[in-house]
Amino acid sequence: MTAYTTVKDEPRQTVQFASGLAAQTFYDAYIRDNYVWPDKDHANWSVVLRTVPPYERRKIETDNVLFNRAIEKADTNHDGIISEAEAQGYAAQAARAKKN
Repeated sequence: MTAYTTVKDEPRQTVQFASGLAAQTFYDAYIRDNYVWPDKDHANWSVVLRTVPPYERRKIETDNVLFNRAIEKADTNHDGIISEAEAQGYAAQAARAKKN
């Protein structure tokens, strides 16, 4: 089997927050949106049977790419400062996306 992996990276954007609450709200939602945490209440078991294709192609995005995408979603007026309202909007959008 031949595997091709492409890694996409970019410099992390500089961002400012209007308040500590805005920063906390944004980072809480960012972590919840981009990282998987085990469910403490339920044990999950799964069995996966894979057929092996002749080649595999994967694209990996670094944390900088994920962070920059989150900043673009959150900073709706593109002024480089995330307000509390923008952070709450991003958090709500991330929560809706997780449910779907």
